[in-house]
Amino acid sequence: MANSLLFLEDMLFRTLSKEIEERHKEVLALYSHDLEITNIANSIKRLCDHIFEIYKGIPDPSRKLDESLYSTLYYLLKDMSITLYDLTIAEGEQLYYVISSAYQKLNGAANLLERLML
Repeated sequence: MANSLLFLEDMLFRTLSKEIEERHKEVLALYSHDLEITNIANSIKRLCDHIFEIYKGIPDPSRKLDESLYSTLYYLLKDMSITLYDLTIAEGEQLYYVISSAYQKLNGAANLLERLML
């Protein structure tokens, strides 16, 4: 039972990783002419890659360090994925809100990761 749970968790993280990759590519394709948005998308992608490395580096998944750590990392990734999605659908004034929100989320996520790693 524990092994199947670990397998499902890993599959969930891998699926989310592919989703983020696809959304990142979509944002880059839509906004290749907009340096600010491509920089935001690239920053989100780098942050997500870092989070995935943290997830992979958790010593022994069968001896969970803390369930909330997995949840925190997952929800952080999910939030970044949603932000990339928002960048693909936002138009006009909504886009400015999404950009502002993305900067805040990136800053908040970086601060959270810094606290988690101490």
